[in-house]
Amino acid sequence: MRFDYIIVGGGAAGSVLAARLSDNPGTTVCLVEAGGGGNSLLVRAPALMAVMLPGRPRVNNWAYRTVPQPGLNGRRGYQPRGRALGGSTAINAMLYTRGHPRDYDEWADMGCEGWDWQSVLPWFRRAERNMRGEDALHGHDGPLRWLTRAPRG
Repeated sequence: MRFDYIIVGGGAAGSVLAARLSDNPGTTVCLVEAGGGGNSLLVRAPALMAVMLPGRPRVNNWAYRTVPQPGLNGRRGYQPRGRALGGSTAINAMLYTRGHPRDYDEWADMGCEGWDWQSVLPWFRRAERNMRGEDALHGHDGPLRWLTRAPRG
């Protein structure tokens, strides 16, 4: 087969890229992911991330170990990394966070032009499908479906 694009890795970024490229019906995309489909109960039920995170057994988790770290007295670090469609988002209990606005402003102050909070906020809003509706900080028609706050009333 021939494809216009081959994307290796179906993590969050690879999946979004494949979806966006596929919006054009004339474009063919092949997404290659080493793990499974990421649609098992282990992924869909946030509390079950406790089963995947330890990496024993390696369920949806590559469970990498670092080389011995001098700053850790020679101990090796544990690096859980997702092994399923969705990548590490498949093992993070469905948690979504953007970071603090001051962090983005600090990056811009250090020279990362366009990374200040006001510049990145529209991109966050564009990506979100907030189930409670649109407001000044949250979008409503993007591909990321999520709930931002507790119900009112």
